[in-house]
Amino acid sequence: MARIKYYLRSKSNPSKVYVRFSISREINFRKRTPLIVNPSNFNNSTGTLKVHCKSEEDFKFREELQSLTKHIISRFNEDKLNNKSIDKFWFDSLVDSHFNQNALENSNFELRSFARKYIDELPNRTNPNGSLGCAKSTLVKYKTILKKIIEFEDSRNRKTKISDVDLKFRDEFLDFLFSEQNIGTNTAGRYIVFIKTVCLYAKTNGVKTNYQLELIKGFSVKVKKVTLSFDELNLIATTNFKNEDLDSARDWLILGCYLGQRVSDLLRLTSKNLIIKGEMKFVELVQQKTNKKVTILLHPKVIEVLERRDYNFPKTYSNNIGSSSTNFNKLIKIVAKKAGIIKEIEGAKVNPKTNRKEDGFYPKYQLITSHICRRSFATNFYGDIPTPLLINITGHSTEKEFLNYIGKASIDYAEQLAKYWKIKV
Repeated sequence: MARIKYYLRSKSNPSKVYVRFSISREINFRKRTPLIVNPSNFNNSTGTLKVHCKSEEDFKFREELQSLTKHIISRFNEDKLNNKSIDKFWFDSLVDSHFNQNALENSNFELRSFARKYIDELPNRTNPNGSLGCAKSTLVKYKTILKKIIEFEDSRNRKTKISDVDLKFRDEFLDFLFSEQNIGTNTAGRYIVFIKTVCLYAKTNGVKTNYQLELIKGFSVKVKKVTLSFDELNLIATTNFKNEDLDSARDWLILGCYLGQRVSDLLRLTSKNLIIKGEMKFVELVQQKTNKKVTILLHPKVIEVLERRDYNFPKTYSNNIGSSSTNFNKLIKIVAKKAGIIKEIEGAKVNPKTNRKEDGFYPKYQLITSHICRRSFATNFYGDIPTPLLINITGHSTEKEFLNYIGKASIDYAEQLAKYWKIKV
């Protein structure tokens, strides 16, 4: 059972009061408080004022101790229930917040420190859907953002406190990302969202944030969503390749567009993921990003590919999923080009000279990446398959997120409704 005790480390008058919070025999935290007392009036054994101390000042002192005790126990029970990290950092912040000692007064409350702590806690954090932890790719993404924060601070020769994160900081950080790092607009918007998340996390740990924090928002710009239609997929499926790598890339592309999975999940599939129940055939997998188990009934086009390969999946290009994805991205552009997917369309691709995405009109095959698999699946089957079933397969969190992903507008909803009502449009 958790216990709290107050004690003194000095006999000089006045002496600072320390608090010890013991969770178990092995786990206990200590912290100096701003409270002071005359040692002759304090009993270190019991952690309280001596019985004869009955002045008004003594009464207020006892109230302060009771208030801090209540604060610690209340927050401990709440944070333990929410699976928050209970450590020395948590305890120090808790005591400081009780006495209104904020980040402006404590040089340890730095943005990079809280960002690192937030990232370190992710593997043990409980998500809204009840799952635990996060995908490896999420950790990599957040560590990249932390690296950019540190590079920004180093370029300015100063560290950023949580309380420094205001609109001026936002503008300076964005200028650094755009002008010095060639970061794309949507990526920069996600960086800002992460920084705000870290500041709000610090706030829950008792750190005072800047009054402008609520005014800081993430942002994104709409990008042209590139997909492959059923006709284009048929064109690709019927194109023959003598090169084994291109042949495998074509089949992976077809499989991906009919299974709707991220490339990190797609290229992990083997015959072990196949399930046959009577005449029905399924693929079953656990999605890397969401840790969600998904079972997908095989589309006839998927069965065509697997039957041709004796129900084995195509070969991958490396034992490393990152390397495999890189090779897959290169090869499917060649596959699409040879299949005749060459019409110029609006989109964006990276300019190798500037290393930034640029909008324009390009041959469609140049805009094809592995992400086209999941997006094509969601777009092509939207309206034909109930949206909740599609979301279950693609792994989106909400219907709103799914619809934004495929870029549906209000007229699309009206046309879909008309289709269900059998009204000719």
